Amino acid sequence: MNGPSALPLSSAGREEIFLALRNALKLGASLVCTWGIALAVKLLVPRYLGPDTFGKLTFADGFAATFFVALTLGMDLYIRREVSVRLEHAAEFFGGVLALRVAITAALFVAMSAVLHATHRPPQVCALVYLFGVAQFFISVNATLSAILHAAGRVDGMSIIAAVTKVLWAGGCAAAILLGMRLWLFPASVLAGEVVECVVLYALARRHAGLRLRFDWRATWRAISAAFPFYVNAAAYLAYSRLDVSLLAVLANDREVGWYGAAQALSGLTMALTPLLAWVYMPLLARAAGRSREMFYALLRRELEYTLVAAIPLSAAIGLGADLWISLAFGDSFAPAAMALRFLGPMAAVTYVAFVVAACATLLESGWRLTLISLLGLPLNVALNLILIPLGLRTLGPMGGGGAGSALAALGTELFVATAMIWTIGRNAIDRRVVVTAGKLLGVGAAVTMLDLLLGSLTPARRVTLDALAFAGLALLLRAVDIPAIARLVRDALNERRAETGT
Repeated sequence: MNGPSALPLSSAGREEIFLALRNALKLGASLVCTWGIALAVKLLVPRYLGPDTFGKLTFADGFAATFFVALTLGMDLYIRREVSVRLEHAAEFFGGVLALRVAITAALFVAMSAVLHATHRPPQVCALVYLFGVAQFFISVNATLSAILHAAGRVDGMSIIAAVTKVLWAGGCAAAILLGMRLWLFPASVLAGEVVECVVLYALARRHAGLRLRFDWRATWRAISAAFPFYVNAAAYLAYSRLDVSLLAVLANDREVGWYGAAQALSGLTMALTPLLAWVYMPLLARAAGRSREMFYALLRRELEYTLVAAIPLSAAIGLGADLWISLAFGDSFAPAAMALRFLGPMAAVTYVAFVVAACATLLESGWRLTLISLLGLPLNVALNLILIPLGLRTLGPMGGGGAGSALAALGTELFVATAMIWTIGRNAIDRRVVVTAGKLLGVGAAVTMLDLLLGSLTPARRVTLDALAFAGLALLLRAVDIPAIARLVRDALNERRAETGT
């Protein structure tokens, strides 16, 4: 197996890798802090609220997020592709995009109000939806500002404000718990954190990217037109990733939504590396694509390989230990959520692959193919939910069966999307190393799954411990993870930096 030394990376390419690694360390430190806070809150809130009340909160969040996918406008991927190579371009369209989002938000509130009224949702739930809706507006603005700063390579201030935002959110959730079932404080704390983050990110973007709030409608229209394929793709993808909660609420009940929401909360923690993929991979790949296709594909193959190395063991750990993680996190009242988590855990590896491949399709001007795949995924997801939620309730029972069906629908949709995206990129995205690494890790996962079934009489803690030891041992024995190759890549980038700086 060839090491990274075989990669056709120039001095400039290695410098880009070093910059990406340095930014990854900064952002990674922030993620460790914010992930720890998020973990504490996500474990505490469901346990305190219980399945029924947590189901109401989960529905309000998911319902608002489903509507507000319209605010993405595809700008974040567009920025990472275009602004990474022309920083001043951001000031040409930012003001117009902001004004358009305000107008869309007003229309979305009217639409949400009509649906909530038609489905006879109680006033308390409606208030939660509206607060989450306002928070979603600022989340969309912050995502755009963050993308501009990532494109500029200035992430220091972002790392700090991300932690501050999570502290505000955690404080609001703690206040809600201490004051006793004040549900409105949960979305209000999210909103407060996003407002503060918006102010700070805009100041940072003005300083580091020359961003100014001006309204150039012609430039805005050009940017939105160019980003339209990304917009449709992102909207479709986010819609079907959020629709499951709303469909589960209609086809089952709040308790099923609560259990499913708990499983989502734990499986969502496996997505902790997603920001690093967006912040590091996209600018790095965009610059590589600007130099040569050979460099681009070489970098893509190694990034895909290392993504699988991280994602497959993580997915296996979540899926095989589902009952243990649910018990430790939420207690016995959420035990039925383990069925859903068994399907949502393995989905992490598929989602990571889809994320990387989608980023590459964007850079290779395959936006419309990507859009078509996501559009096909939307009706597929709805159809799978409509079939599998009732089937799960009938076959697995009303104690988590509906959530298990919804989780299986999500996994099926993600497998379809990831497979179609890989086909879109073509064989250049995959080489023998990627195939061998994925095959070995999947084989190890299958073997450990069979071992887990044989160990069914043991306690969950002992079973998961033996599973982890077996996975690590088999992976090392088969050399499924090429640790020396990864170390050489990092070492080459660091040595290049030292040589250029004379340190």
